[in-house]
Amino acid sequence: MARFGFAFYDSGVRADSPDAHPTSMKDLNRMADVPFDDPKISMPKLMSFATDNLERMKANNAGHDFDGRIPATASAIALVETHGIDDETKLALRKARKKGKDDFRAGLPAEMAKIAGAVTAKYGADSQEMVECFPLGRTIFSSSTDDILKKHLQTVVNGVTAHAAGLGAELLATVTGLVTEWDSVHGASEEAGGVKTSTQEAKKFARENLQLMLFLNLLKAAEICARQPERMSLYMTQSLLESHSAVPAEPPTPPTPSPTTPT
Repeated sequence: MARFGFAFYDSGVRADSPDAHPTSMKDLNRMADVPFDDPKISMPKLMSFATDNLERMKANNAGHDFDGRIPATASAIALVETHGIDDETKLALRKARKKGKDDFRAGLPAEMAKIAGAVTAKYGADSQEMVECFPLGRTIFSSSTDDILKKHLQTVVNGVTAHAAGLGAELLATVTGLVTEWDSVHGASEEAGGVKTSTQEAKKFARENLQLMLFLNLLKAAEICARQPERMSLYMTQSLLESHSAVPAEPPTPPTPSPTTPT
């Protein structure tokens, strides 16, 4: 592990440990290769990796480093969904859509708690402003059906908007972003299983576009994790792209022969 002296923590700058990550010179031209272009990566594996990468960028974006990459990746995934390729890929997409919706709903109560905490800190737990933002309390965000969840989210947006001068633009952006994200994950999840018929050229473009977006995500993650390769797994799960050979089963233990009784 690299040690840091005067350097900014987490900056990747080594202050006093030149051999913390020993390496050797590589062909710089090869750094422009897109590893996701490997034809051995199946479309289901690529989509599984992409959706996982998208969620990891969202979950590890405290510094807003991925603000540009998150929507670009979501758009590339949506383009592949529009030009679905085969039944196996369609099944992977349906699973990915449902997981995205389920993940959003699982994390929503915590997000609402943060927003309610900000309103409470500014106006008090029993204030009129709190009632305007959360007229039905916070449990509604756990119990509400998918079909009317947006209505409850919009109520919070309206309340925060009305008091944006006191609550601040950042909180308003947060609640507005939740509505936008719900529209995206819910709309994708609700789509019927059929995927539009597309030309081979359109399908090829959609895949190549996704591969390029993942490469740009890789470059951004590498920038953040410079000289700290062990942190790359925060953003990307390479094993999702790899084939895993089945572990051969151990041969059964032969039964112990019973002793023969002399006659």
